[in-house]
Amino acid sequence: SPQALLEALQAIEHRHGRERPYRNAPRTLDLDLLLYGQQQIETPTLTVPHPRMHERAFVLLPLAALLPDAVIPGRGPVSTLMASVAGQSVWRAD
Repeated sequence: SPQALLEALQAIEHRHGRERPYRNAPRTLDLDLLLYGQQQIETPTLTVPHPRMHERAFVLLPLAALLPDAVIPGRGPVSTLMASVAGQSVWRAD
């Protein structure tokens, strides 16, 4: 389930020393649940699709490379959204 996946991601973060002293605190590891199929989910602990993924080139560029026809529910095709992040620089870490 989406909630179980979120909990698994947070457990990985915790095992690697991630602390959550307050909302949006600086972090050394950040694992986000961006999409869950075409589902739109809004609970107190989980929002899917990720509420700002459509604004971030570092999310959209790899997503477009993996799934060129991807659609973000409620936002539209990734290929269309790419224009809005064209000014953001992204580089591949090897």
